Amino acid sequence: MATVHPGAAPPASALTTPLESAQTVVCPFCQTLTSCALVVGVPLLQFPCPSCQENLLFLNPNEQPADEEPVVRYSESSTEAIDLSRRLTGLAVAVLACVLNYALLAGMASWMFTQIKASHDPYDIDRLTLSPLILKANGWTPLHLAAARGDLAAATSLLADGSRVDQHNDNGRSALYEASKRGRTTVVTLLLRHGANPNARTRQGYTALLAAAEQGHAETIDVLLSNGTDLEAACTCGDSALHRAVRRGHLAAAQTLLEHGIATNRKSHGETALEIAQHDEDQQLIELLRAHGGREFSQAKAHRAQGGAFQKKGQIDRALFAYAEALNLDPDDPEAYFGRGTALLQKDAPDEALIAFQAAIRLNPAYFEAYSAAASVYTVRQQWDQALTLWDQFLVQRPQNGRAHFERSIVRRAKGDSKGFLQGLQQACTFGHQAAC
Repeated sequence: MATVHPGAAPPASALTTPLESAQTVVCPFCQTLTSCALVVGVPLLQFPCPSCQENLLFLNPNEQPADEEPVVRYSESSTEAIDLSRRLTGLAVAVLACVLNYALLAGMASWMFTQIKASHDPYDIDRLTLSPLILKANGWTPLHLAAARGDLAAATSLLADGSRVDQHNDNGRSALYEASKRGRTTVVTLLLRHGANPNARTRQGYTALLAAAEQGHAETIDVLLSNGTDLEAACTCGDSALHRAVRRGHLAAAQTLLEHGIATNRKSHGETALEIAQHDEDQQLIELLRAHGGREFSQAKAHRAQGGAFQKKGQIDRALFAYAEALNLDPDDPEAYFGRGTALLQKDAPDEALIAFQAAIRLNPAYFEAYSAAASVYTVRQQWDQALTLWDQFLVQRPQNGRAHFERSIVRRAKGDSKGFLQGLQQACTFGHQAAC
């Protein structure tokens, strides 16, 4: 096609047969309306404006470039198939995402429920309106819940209807324990009048008194102690009610316990209540405990530690002297007696060592290491019955101690009691001692 310059007429060879129809266009230069004849086979029309003679270009709407036809035909024929495929893929992805989200949420919910059930107080959860599920899962009865809430009318009605006053929930806690823990003194009084056992223990060895002391409920402590509660009861952690009250900084509870005559200088984890208060720098508790004869034994502990150091170096005589100094300052230190006993064994004095181990056991009836050392002396001497008696004595204090059941079974095997040996292994495994399983 020949080049057409603006303002010039197109050559004759560029013209072809026009269509019957024409298209009206507006000249962009002079805004004049003009008519353009559509030509078959020519997609781009070129003609001069009749008014200003400027060269105009116009696309023929009835014509399409030949190379676009396959693309158009391909797009039109595959659109429906592509859309269906994409929709099915999207639906599959959405379903899979929903399934995975459901599995994840279900797993998280199950884990959270297990954690809440194991580590949270059901009554605290009850206040979050989750009680029906959590309470049932923890074995709570209506009496437990009434006692925890301090609902005297409900507790009275339940007891009148025959509810068991000492029934334990899955944590081994009675209604009296739940009421004492929260200072529900009127309900505590009611339960005690109906024969509740004030010395019942939980799985952790807690009594109602220990729970009340830990929470600082002085009035509840007074009621419990006036109704036969064991003042000197200790949990499996070794704490007495006084230790629990002092650790939490409960001055009134500690004072009530001291007024009832609780042992002031009893040790838990090697510390008296006064030493615990000194660590916490609680001046009021320090003054109260000192006024009731509270003592601290830092010098005695220093001598005991010195004895252990000498013992490791093989300086047995110096170790024995250090232990004697420690016991002179603190004659009620079971750890000093135990250290003295082990030093005497190193000096080949088993009889004197047994006396020291027995003193340690007397001061701390749950001192596992002292029982084990004494039993080993009897075992070496083949005094099986004495060794078994020792382990029986320990298991009265800690009936669920798997290692003690295991050690006892070993003595039975040495004695020739195969049946007792197997039974002891089974009990040890039941209580979690893996070496017996």
